[in-house]
Amino acid sequence: MTAVVYNAEETADRIRFENLANDAVDRVVERVSQHITLLISTHSFFNAHTFGTEAGQADRGAFARFVDGLHLEGEFEGIRGIGYARLVTTGNEAEAAGDLQRNYGLDREVWPETDQDLRTPIVLLEPSDARNRVALGYDMFSEEHRRHAMQAAIASGEPKASAPIQLVQEITSLKQAGFLVYVPFSLGASPGRVDGFVYAPFRAGDLHEAALETAPKLPVKIETSDTTDDLKEGDRTGKTGGLLFRSAGYEKDNAYEGHVAEKVVDMAGRQWTFKVQATPDFRTRTHHFYTILIGGVSLLLAVALTMASRSQLKSVAAANELRRVSEKSSKEKDLMLQEMKHRIKNSIARVLAIARQTAANSETIDEFSQSFSARLNSMANAQDMLTRSHWRRADLRELLNTELEQVFGSSTSQDKITGPQILLDERTTQALGLTFHELATNALKYGGISTNNGDLLVNWQFTGSGKSKRLQLDWIETSVETISEPEGTGFGSRLIDANIRGELGGTIDRTFRPNGMTVRMIIPL
Repeated sequence: MTAVVYNAEETADRIRFENLANDAVDRVVERVSQHITLLISTHSFFNAHTFGTEAGQADRGAFARFVDGLHLEGEFEGIRGIGYARLVTTGNEAEAAGDLQRNYGLDREVWPETDQDLRTPIVLLEPSDARNRVALGYDMFSEEHRRHAMQAAIASGEPKASAPIQLVQEITSLKQAGFLVYVPFSLGASPGRVDGFVYAPFRAGDLHEAALETAPKLPVKIETSDTTDDLKEGDRTGKTGGLLFRSAGYEKDNAYEGHVAEKVVDMAGRQWTFKVQATPDFRTRTHHFYTILIGGVSLLLAVALTMASRSQLKSVAAANELRRVSEKSSKEKDLMLQEMKHRIKNSIARVLAIARQTAANSETIDEFSQSFSARLNSMANAQDMLTRSHWRRADLRELLNTELEQVFGSSTSQDKITGPQILLDERTTQALGLTFHELATNALKYGGISTNNGDLLVNWQFTGSGKSKRLQLDWIETSVETISEPEGTGFGSRLIDANIRGELGGTIDRTFRPNGMTVRMIIPL
């Protein structure tokens, strides 16, 4: 019940966040739509009033009064003003300069220089404050993003927004990303004729803050980007990276409780992507209240049931314990007998196999007796080491020293036997014990150790890790006498191969050199 209620509350939280995210995006979209509607109304105002004494001239009088009555600063935060850009061919900039002189008393040329055939200098821009006066005379057609927006507006006859840009009005140190919206305007009724553009510059930061700060304040953070396909990669990764607005404290992958949403909308021909994150204020006072309530009640019921059944369980446990001890004793006795039977059977089978092979490779009874006894002693040594460790593990170094001492009659210098401590299980102990015995016997017979004309080095190390962990052991014999590779394979070599390859599933390689030989054994651990 607790899990069901928890999941229901989580689902409710996700739905509530989706609604908040949609509300936040709708506030911004609706505000931009209102501003565009205002721009269309201004376009209608231009159509309804005399717009200059000559075709294409811009008259400021009625337009300034119209904009002043809109109260842009108080009612339409985010829009920097409303203006008109006259469309002229390059070389006829004097007409626009005349508009600036007549309307604002400015002796200013159209700027900046351009390589385009057309120019769209700003000849009207209200309200006439310090920021907007800086922009008068600016040729918007000279800049790529503004030019593309105007061309799109001409082609469609509808309002079109530009990609993110920095407004000319950004004359202070606190700059924001901006964008512009253009509506084509014609003085006559000729189809397809365009004499200029009614337009509005927007500061994206002011626009978003005005929309999001409207009561009630939403517990979300937002990032808005222009993700239109025609935006160049350089614009996406440059100074703004296509970014229009980012709330204070917005960080990628840092949403409260993982609540994130992404919305894509069409904004006057541009694709805007909104990424919305929840803030800690998203948590309500009753957050998971019912989950905690039902969980607490369930816990109390569980405790009550536990206490009620505990006395009964104690008596049952006492009877079960008595029966368990009895059964355990019986099972341990059976297990010990089975284990003993298994070990004795394996030992007898190994002894019989060694006896048969030793007899087949011995010329005389004495030779058989000597070889067979030595191999049985090797098995006995391994058994003795396992017995001392209660049949758990045997130390590799101790096993090797025991076999070498048995064959050579004295212990080998410890600096010639090197490697980390390794504890071997029963099967590996038996197999390596016989292997070391056979290698030592061969070294004594055919190497130079018996005449002090040779030496023996043994080292081992781990290779690999996890399931692929291996023991690599190198048996290195050196001799001043030449050691030749045997022409055939004797029982000792076959016994070694059977132990390493067959019993342990490893590999063995023998390398013969004029002054000795190396045997490398690799077995899985």
